[in-house]
Amino acid sequence: MTSVNPLRDSADRRVPRIAGPSGLVIFGVTGDLARRKLLPAVYDLANRGLLPPGFSLIGYGRRDWTKEDFEAEVLDAVRERVRTPWRESVWNQLAAGIQFVKGDFVTDAAFDDLAAMTRRMDAERGTAGNWAYYLSVPPQYFSDVCNQLQRSGLADSSQGWKRVVIEKPFGHDEESAAELNRTVNAVFPESSVFRIDHYLGKETVQNILVLRFANQMFEPLFNSQLIDHVQITMAEDIGLGGRAGYYDGIGAARDVMQNHLLQLLALVAMEEPVTF
Repeated sequence: MTSVNPLRDSADRRVPRIAGPSGLVIFGVTGDLARRKLLPAVYDLANRGLLPPGFSLIGYGRRDWTKEDFEAEVLDAVRERVRTPWRESVWNQLAAGIQFVKGDFVTDAAFDDLAAMTRRMDAERGTAGNWAYYLSVPPQYFSDVCNQLQRSGLADSSQGWKRVVIEKPFGHDEESAAELNRTVNAVFPESSVFRIDHYLGKETVQNILVLRFANQMFEPLFNSQLIDHVQITMAEDIGLGGRAGYYDGIGAARDVMQNHLLQLLALVAMEEPVTF
């Protein structure tokens, strides 16, 4: 007899589900964000059983790396920052689908090589033409990457789905953000575009939502009548590291204030949303 959870809403898509056949391409995989956040997160998903057995990870960057070189880099990043227990069997399964493609963001041949690699993974790993493209690159390259994805056929969704994940900051003003939207939507339909701020995935940030809207003790007290003031402090124990080029063009204000900290301000001060 199959048991049914009477408290589970069938329309609730937030319940963890195992992904179907798919692969992930990370552009800018040699950067700080990929090493500190993205690569360990991929392992954690695999370790929690949320990735399909044939999941494939393709790193795209300018380093002259082989598959073995990239695999060693991923292993170092995972071992340093993994949040779930280390399991050799999970790593071996994940490593079997790891590949690296060398290239910049404007060269046709490099994206043709990437397209060939995705087709190879479709055949060997069963990714079924389902690919997500994570743009962990400086904002000025978003348009170049999207245009190359279209030219090389990597954005063609006639076989399998294609999705693009775009990191903040999204443009440098309203006009540039609108232009970037037009460029991205010319390649990907809106339902396939994910604009994200990775800071919102932090446990402390998630806790704010619970404290404000789901905690019966504090929720009634969290209002302007009972709270004198709120201070939001973002303290990091790391310097620029490998982000000097990024900060030179973006700056700390656009890197953390217009997104991370204003998002926190919104979560603290906004009214309870009507819908999820």
